[in-house]
Amino acid sequence: MPMTSVTLKPGVNTMMTLAQNEAGVSVSNLVRYQQGMIQKYGGWSQYYPVAIGSTIKELWGWQGLTNNSYLGIGATQSLSVLVSGTNTDITPQARTSNNPPNLSISSGSNVVTVIDANSSATNFTTVYFNTPISIGNLLLNGAYAVNTVLGSSNYTILSSVVASTTITSSGVLPFFTVSSGSALVTVTLSNNNFPLTQGLYQQFIASTTLGGVTIQGPYSIRGVATSSNPLVYDSTNFQIAASNQGSSAATGYMNSGNAQINYFFTIGPPASLGYGLSYYGGSSSVTSTGPLTGYGTNAAAPSGGGTAITATDWSLTNWGETLLACPSGGPVYSWSAGTGFSNASVVTTAPFFNGGLFVSQPQQILVLWGSVQSTGVKDPLVVRWSDALDYTNYTVSSQTWAGSFHIPTGSIIKGGIQSAQQGIIWTDIDCYVMQNIGQPLVFGFNRVGSGCGLVGQHAMGVLNGGVYWMGFNNFFALANEGVATLPCAVWNFVFQNIDTTNLSKVRCATNSMFNEVAWFFPQINGNGENALYVKLNVSENEWDYGTLSRSAWIDVTVLGNPIGSDLTGTIYQHEIGYNAGTTAIDTSFQTGYWSISDGNDLVTVDWILPDMQFSNYSQTSTPSTLTLTFYAVDYIGDTPRTYGPYTFVQGTEYINTRIRGRFLSCKVEGVDLNSFWRIGRIRYRFAPDGRR
Repeated sequence: MPMTSVTLKPGVNTMMTLAQNEAGVSVSNLVRYQQGMIQKYGGWSQYYPVAIGSTIKELWGWQGLTNNSYLGIGATQSLSVLVSGTNTDITPQARTSNNPPNLSISSGSNVVTVIDANSSATNFTTVYFNTPISIGNLLLNGAYAVNTVLGSSNYTILSSVVASTTITSSGVLPFFTVSSGSALVTVTLSNNNFPLTQGLYQQFIASTTLGGVTIQGPYSIRGVATSSNPLVYDSTNFQIAASNQGSSAATGYMNSGNAQINYFFTIGPPASLGYGLSYYGGSSSVTSTGPLTGYGTNAAAPSGGGTAITATDWSLTNWGETLLACPSGGPVYSWSAGTGFSNASVVTTAPFFNGGLFVSQPQQILVLWGSVQSTGVKDPLVVRWSDALDYTNYTVSSQTWAGSFHIPTGSIIKGGIQSAQQGIIWTDIDCYVMQNIGQPLVFGFNRVGSGCGLVGQHAMGVLNGGVYWMGFNNFFALANEGVATLPCAVWNFVFQNIDTTNLSKVRCATNSMFNEVAWFFPQINGNGENALYVKLNVSENEWDYGTLSRSAWIDVTVLGNPIGSDLTGTIYQHEIGYNAGTTAIDTSFQTGYWSISDGNDLVTVDWILPDMQFSNYSQTSTPSTLTLTFYAVDYIGDTPRTYGPYTFVQGTEYINTRIRGRFLSCKVEGVDLNSFWRIGRIRYRFAPDGRR
């Protein structure tokens, strides 16, 4: 009886039919390719023994000045830092108040006193006015750092404008006038000075409903139409266009006349910090209520605190030893181990509404995408960046590198990343590169690809200088020659199987140890979370796919091998051994059909000898125990006949079979602990068994 062999073609292909994919792999799970041979995927072990408690959305590793290695963890219910085996919760805390406005100003001073019941502000608190408040010649709107604390319900902030009069216990909110049958709403707000510029918006964060019209969100400013002048505009009166017409005439103050103030609390440190926060000019002791306000006062600051914020997603990076964190749609927070603060503090001078962030190199500029217009209103197409070497300074002038750019195409910026040579910005339809061109523009933006938008803010990665990402219908790469579509042999497994309502959860996972880039994604009719993956060996151009849940991932860092997290908030370090934590990896693949004797005859196969490697090179793994199952058909459309499974171990010389058919497929599966395997070719003996 003659002997022959089949050498498996490298790469998994789900696009071909089983017969067309002759000697190729059509089904896979937890495998990878090296040197054109298929082998078991690397294992993972638990990096931290306790689950975080909610779904992790972002991980970031870095090293501090004291050589401590940190892992930043952004989860839906927390922000934390893992160092030396200890996980420290640094989740920002916030609280919102809704009380009648009670502000006081003094002529010739920019100090504004705020009375807000039980606000519990400290010297480390930032306040954000969701409702603009006019008092005298001042308009308070947006973010302010607390200047001094006068008690548990009162504090001061500094206005950018000096008061021209003295007023106590006052403050006026926007006053709305709604007309029946009209969508135009007249707004009365003194000192607003809002620009009447097309494309610029003002926002009303706190919701107000009057006459069947709900006023909330960004609005373009319009002049007030009169019989003598259709566009009368002053610093007190203007109009906005609501989304629907008023059902009745109505008037009223914004948020029912209550000032809505967001408080962002930084907790600690409990003891003195020096000039202005210790004994200088104040009391000679520190009370249990917190640090002293210090210079010029004996009043002790109350201990402030709010509720831990939640987030649908996070963007993390480091600025030296400082962790910078941005929840999706929120402000920038900073945390450093050396400050003594126990949670991340909001960066008061940074834009308060951002899609995400990254650090542009080599100038060290913090880039915020999906940021705000000059009016402070979130604009999904704005990229805004800080001064060089100062992530707190966004003032645009000839003395800084700060600036902004409005992406001219697309509807929303989906993500941004720093590559080896330049920053990359994706909208929903296009790809832009941002390159430093020096002052005054700082960055130049060029569209390098169209129809190649990004599905989600974590769906891209950088590997060996190349940038890879998932679009809405294809995978793409950006290299020196520009944007290119990646031919994908498992295209239908991804794009005909992905849950399009949860594209924002797609996670790109680069693995520089094996030159691989993978994408974890949610499947149709699943639970909406990442459950499947596809993977590309970029150096050999070989795809595979399988089942594995990862919500966040980082490549090799100072922390070692790649790190990923599952949906329970458990963190794993990958390429550690050959197990799935403490259990065996269920690894398998199945080939397409290959024809025996060119498919001319029905044949009988009675002897099979796979060419296999049962352990890793150093022999530290346990010799594998594999099962081989064969499927034979006479014609491609037939229901396959199953032979096996046959157990195959290192000492097995060959497998005796009685397989009869014209076309043959093989499934290889291993579910044992601490094992490794790799397969070359499969030899078998056959004899003709007639034609049919």
